[in-house]
Amino acid sequence: MDFASIAKVALEKRANLISELRSVEADTTLSEGEKRERVERIDTDVRGLEAEARDAVERGEREAEVRSLAQRAGGLVLPSTPEQRQGQRDEAAELRAVARGDLPGADFDLRTATSGNAANAGNTFATSFVAQVIEAMRVRSDFFSKARTLTTASGETIEYPVKNGRPTAAQVAENAAYGKSDGSWTKTSIGAYKYGVIVEATQEIVADSQLDILGILAEDAGEAVADKVMADLLVGNGTGKPWGWITRATGGVNAASLSALTTDNLIDLQHSILKPYRRNAVFMTSDTAIQTLRKLKDANGQYIWQPSVTAGAPDTILGTAVMTDPNVVTAGAGAKVLVYGDPSKYLVRQVKNLRVVRSDEYGFDRDVTAFKITWRGTGDLFDLASVKALTVTA
Repeated sequence: MDFASIAKVALEKRANLISELRSVEADTTLSEGEKRERVERIDTDVRGLEAEARDAVERGEREAEVRSLAQRAGGLVLPSTPEQRQGQRDEAAELRAVARGDLPGADFDLRTATSGNAANAGNTFATSFVAQVIEAMRVRSDFFSKARTLTTASGETIEYPVKNGRPTAAQVAENAAYGKSDGSWTKTSIGAYKYGVIVEATQEIVADSQLDILGILAEDAGEAVADKVMADLLVGNGTGKPWGWITRATGGVNAASLSALTTDNLIDLQHSILKPYRRNAVFMTSDTAIQTLRKLKDANGQYIWQPSVTAGAPDTILGTAVMTDPNVVTAGAGAKVLVYGDPSKYLVRQVKNLRVVRSDEYGFDRDVTAFKITWRGTGDLFDLASVKALTVTA
């Protein structure tokens, strides 16, 4: 939301409060004490909204002045306009505006953010900070981009339906009543948990245009946030954290141990879920287990593992993409060493989007600039039949 919109919203709220104030003053059913109390409360809110609108207008005027100066300087430090953000968004320009203090902060969509234009980014911002944060999160795990995402404006708890079973149909004779069969549904409450990190850089380093310091900070911040978020989205136990995709997966196939896996085990695991789920299904396991899977052969002695021959495409096994994640365990009684299912049936609820805020006051005494990266959200599986796990007994 730009500064003009912030001011407009504040002034609209103020106008509503003024109408409420007049209604209170004209209400003959209220005592003088009640009127005074309500008027004082409303007046306090009105003053707060006036201050908010005034601050937004002043910041907008400063931004406009900076934009004018930037244009006269050749557009080298020009922050993006709302019109530009409606087209191809330049996160690098927005981050520069945050870094200069022209913007208090910025929100970025994990799904749609792209790299800024290198031609006008400057050396220090050679790569978009936010794009690198997101890329670091994606590199850590492909699961996030394959799950379904619900973005909400606030973090209040919402109830979401979870499908446990399907209705069944039957043949109906002429002039006979239809049988009833309801699908099995439950509800799960989805709140929001906050994840974040603060990364620091001295003013000298930030000012040194020969170093892509923001690229380094972005990668570190993205990996730090991703490690924690993805761990909870995959193996969280639902207590003070999300319900993980792997945690929700029920046992479909059993094996003695990871080293005892067979091709037949994998085939059985694939067929432990219904065909509609198999269209988008993937295998997920640990990097340690990959060594075992790559050695498996079919009845003709051919390896069932097929390495990708296209950049960016995943390796496959039995024609299915394979994802790895360090949170998948490799041993122990009941350990889920391999999971097979449709990640799109897992819901990731995020509050607004990834937020990046700069603060010069955080490390004022050390001349340090700090960037705070925040992601709020949670996740849960809303179709329990869409994923199954291969468990081991040792």
